[in-house]
Amino acid sequence: MIRALVDFALNNKFVVLAVGALLVGWGAISFHNLPVEAYPDIADNYVTVITQWPGRSAEEVEQQVTIPIEIQMAGMPHMTFLRSESIFGLSYVIMIFDDSSVNDWNRQKVLERLTQVNLPPGQNLSSQIGTDWSTTGQIYWYTLRSTNPRYDLMELRSLEDWVLLKQFKSVPNVVDVSDFGGTVREYQVRVDPNKLVSYGLSIGQVEQQLANNNINAGGSFVEEGMQQMNVRALGLFSNVHDIEETVLKTQSGTALRVKDIAIVTQGPKIRLGHMARANHMEDGRIIDEPDVIQGGVLLRKGAEEESTLKAIHEKVDELNNGILPPGVTVVPMLDRSDLLHFTLHTVMHNLTEGMILVSVILFLFLLDARAALIVALTIPFSLLFASIFLNLSSIPANLLSLGALDFGMVVDGAVVMVENIIRHLSHARRQTSNGMQRTTAEMIREACHEVQRPVFYAIAIIITAYLPIFTLQRVEGRLFRPMAWTVAFALLGAMSFSILIVPVLAATFFRKGVIERRNPVMDYLTELYRRRLRWAVQNRWVVAFVGLAALVGTVYLGFSGVIGAEFLPHLDEAPSGRAAPWQTARALRKAKNSPPTAATFSPRSRKSPKLCRRSDGLTTARTRADLAIPNTLSI
Repeated sequence: MIRALVDFALNNKFVVLAVGALLVGWGAISFHNLPVEAYPDIADNYVTVITQWPGRSAEEVEQQVTIPIEIQMAGMPHMTFLRSESIFGLSYVIMIFDDSSVNDWNRQKVLERLTQVNLPPGQNLSSQIGTDWSTTGQIYWYTLRSTNPRYDLMELRSLEDWVLLKQFKSVPNVVDVSDFGGTVREYQVRVDPNKLVSYGLSIGQVEQQLANNNINAGGSFVEEGMQQMNVRALGLFSNVHDIEETVLKTQSGTALRVKDIAIVTQGPKIRLGHMARANHMEDGRIIDEPDVIQGGVLLRKGAEEESTLKAIHEKVDELNNGILPPGVTVVPMLDRSDLLHFTLHTVMHNLTEGMILVSVILFLFLLDARAALIVALTIPFSLLFASIFLNLSSIPANLLSLGALDFGMVVDGAVVMVENIIRHLSHARRQTSNGMQRTTAEMIREACHEVQRPVFYAIAIIITAYLPIFTLQRVEGRLFRPMAWTVAFALLGAMSFSILIVPVLAATFFRKGVIERRNPVMDYLTELYRRRLRWAVQNRWVVAFVGLAALVGTVYLGFSGVIGAEFLPHLDEAPSGRAAPWQTARALRKAKNSPPTAATFSPRSRKSPKLCRRSDGLTTARTRADLAIPNTLSI
């Protein structure tokens, strides 16, 4: 079969070259469209279920919320692990699925079973599933900065909650924005206990009256001539005055209002969290921002980073130049595009240097520009050939996969094929058949048939050596399988080029023959190898002992931990900042008076899917109060 393919290529040179040119064009388009990521997404397919039950102990949450959810979720198709955590006021259940499942399908099945969970009645409990993002999906972190004196920390927090969140979530493939810091505005009713007792009221009655009056109501319609006018009652609080005028009860014909027993004002929630930032200037100075608002944009699992980051940059430019008030800007703190650009630059730089270096070495050893050019063309062809299949298989390129390409291994088959063709052509004058000189095409065909099987099986054996990597599962599989696919596709392209295209190019470039030049470097290396080989054969026991000792030493270094090992290279994306989550208000006031220090802050350690620890210290799902204004009412 291999012989027939070589004959077909030599008999149909134009067809082979045309197909090769089409593959190169297709590969260039695929390489341009190939998704690029800094490192592989090693996260499992998972779905989280979050339920809040404020004021309840962890034991109550575990017994009445977490366990019923676990019972309903048990036996889910493709589910490999079911884990949960119950803390004060919060239930967190996570389901991990195998790699063969589809995350959208998993989420749909979880939603179906979530409707069958029996939660405690009368508690207004509602379970929610977390957003669909992975641990590598925190692609853009920013802080909100203001030089406008009208916008203090509380106003900035309102902009974060009601402007930036909506704008960033409008970007395709952005599933959520996790925010931290600032003070949340709320209406505060500060009740005088003495007046409360004197009027015979309780805190519960005041709270009930405020809740009953903070509501709109809809009616029917009134006919006005030929028109119908809808009727509705407006009762939502819109300012402090509305709350102050709320009637609590009537006593002796006189209305008792909230302002008679309490002071109503706007103020910040009690803070249990704090965020600061240290800016390292170019001149070496460190400028501290003691209190900032930080946000992290979360990418949908499986989405392309580069296009999403481009859209985020456009949205930030739109926010800074039109939507946000004058003096308020979004300042990037951590941008994944920087790492992507560094990764792409590193890969392209290494690939280019590798191509040039291999081409130069080929020319120095072959001493023929045409032969070196034919062999060097194997490198871009195999890379573009691999890009086609990577794009068709939706396998993104990353530093590990593209960096694993070994150009020496790629050009090996082409070197053997070209060198054998040159050897046959250089000895053509001394080779005759029936007293007639053979043609160049016949000698090239014979040279190709001579080494076609070794070339094919040599590359096939290398591809087979990567088969164990394809059997890896979970984290290690997601990390190394893209690399194995990239190398296998590139070697497959190199094999096709060596067996089909190299003979055609040789027949095109060597039509007038070629002379094999003596290479003094190769002659010296060959003679040196012969002397060493004779010595090794004569002292075979010494060679065997040294080889066995080297093997034992290698095994010792590999398994003893002397040289150390790491699962992934260190990629430090963490910004410098100061965080104090889940602290008491008194501890925060004390920390606020202490000098800020720069520390490494890992965003991933303080975030969870669909959850954000707000400035009040509570871990809450992304919900909004049913009020007409961006505030919450508390007593």
